[in-house]
Formats: sequence, structure tokens, C-alpha cells
Amino acid sequence: MDFSIYEVGPRDGLQSSDTITPTYKKVELIERLAKAGIQNIEVGAMVNPEKVPNMADSAKVYEQISHLEPFCNLGVLIPNKRGLDRAKEVGASKFNVFFSPSDEFNIRNLGNTLDLAYPSIKNMLEDENRDNIRAYISCAFGCPFEGMPNEVKLMNVLKKADEIANEIVLCDTIGVCHPTRMVQTLELTKRLDSSISLHLHNRKNGDTNIFSNVKAAVEWGITDFDSSIAGLGGCPFIPNSGSNLSTNQLIHWADNNGYDTGVDLYDLAELTDWLTYKNNRMEILI
Repeated sequence: MDFSIYEVGPRDGLQSSDTITPTYKKVELIERLAKAGIQNIEVGAMVNPEKVPNMADSAKVYEQISHLEPFCNLGVLIPNKRGLDRAKEVGASKFNVFFSPSDEFNIRNLGNTLDLAYPSIKNMLEDENRDNIRAYISCAFGCPFEGMPNEVKLMNVLKKADEIANEIVLCDTIGVCHPTRMVQTLELTKRLDSSISLHLHNRKNGDTNIFSNVKAAVEWGITDFDSSIAGLGGCPFIPNSGSNLSTNQLIHWADNNGYDTGVDLYDLAELTDWLTYKNNRMEILI
């Protein structure tokens, strides 16, 4: 069975770094990922630079890696119409949007409750191709402010995502999911037309058996996962958001369980060594 990886290291992996990663190093990271065989990459975020300083140069990064577009799918995160316009100005055509059943999350990240923020998101995407939209459902499995979303709230968000995107990405933003909850949540998506992907985090300063969730999801029928090279990243606006699902570990797990990711783990070895060196010696990446 084929197994699809969507690499989020250049965005989700770097956004919460304590140091500002220079543009040329982000470009090098993305080019190395592409060279290693990663074909789907989130390369940046058109967000408020004061809130997320490490994404302030995302337009410049996209301009310098746009030559990869014929070979890779290059996505950018956009929170609003201004972000969409900035992305389109540099030639981006694949957009990631996000919202949550947790209104505390929405207020912190979108500046409004879901009911007030969603119409603007829907309107700004009205002329865009649904195939180019990924809708992220943040805190789909639990929120540090509001706990586990009830089924009514979660279905409300899922239906909204289904209206605007052909791919919905369920996010375990704080690493609280377990296999039973995973399957229960996935069962709700049977009512939707969009395809389903997963974006999983480890729990910060706590134990998370993330691959028990991967296994449960794959057995249910999920074959598309977000991951981050060397597990870089975490959500800067959410307490207890730990590292991302590691691309390296995901490929290793897939190889051992008979799934084909299309990426050779050994091709990532040099890149991983480079990241480790930067982390340990230069503190460029987290």
C-alpha cells in the first residue's frame, strides 16, 4: 500500500524556534528535502510577522524555491485574505487554512470565534480550486483550554472544512490522542466527501505512543500523514504542544510494516545529520 508524506518541517518545524532561521538556510532545507524524494512540502506561512517572526520571510523563501514546483507540491499556510493575497503575489497556488472546534484556539490564532472567522475564510477561497486547499482542524482530539470537543462541535467544524477543501487534516495538536479516540474521530469523517489526513504531535514533557495512533489510523484506512524532518516543531500558541511526528521515524515504521512511502530513509541521512549539526552547534533549527 502506498503511504503519502506531507513534510511540514520548513513551516511547523521552524515557526516556534527561539532563533530566526536565515532565509537561505530555509531554502537549503527545502531543496534538500526535495532532493531526498519528499514531493509534498509546506514551505512557509503568510502570517503576522510580529506573532511568528520565523515566518516573516515566507514570500522570499517561496520565490527562491518556486523552481521546485514542477516536481513538488509546495503549500503555504494562510490565516486570512491578506495572507492569501501575499501568497498569490509570489505565485503560490496551494493553500493550507486552519480553524478549530475550540474557540479559544480560534481567538488566539484567527482573532475571532469560528462563527465569525469562518465566513471570511470561505469567501476568500471562493474562486480557488478545492483540490489546492487543505483544511486543518486544529485540536481535533483535544484542546488545553476546552478539553475534548464533543461530537456536535467537531462535526460542525468538519462540515465547514468539507465545504472548502478536498483534503481535511485532523490535528492532534497537544498529543492527547489514543487509538480508541482516533478511530472514534475517524468514524465521523465517513459522512464527508473530502479525503482525510493526519497531523500528529507528541505530548510535551510527557509520554506519547504516537505510533499506536499511526497504526490505528492506517488500519482504519488512512494513508496520508503530515510529518516533520527529525521531529522538528510544535505549535507556539498552544501549551503542551510537543514535537511533530518525525518524518524519519514515520518512514522507518512504514518500511517495517510493508508500506511504501516512495522515500528511501537513507536518502534523508545526510539531511538529518545536517539538521542535527545546526541544532547542536549553531542553534539554527529546533
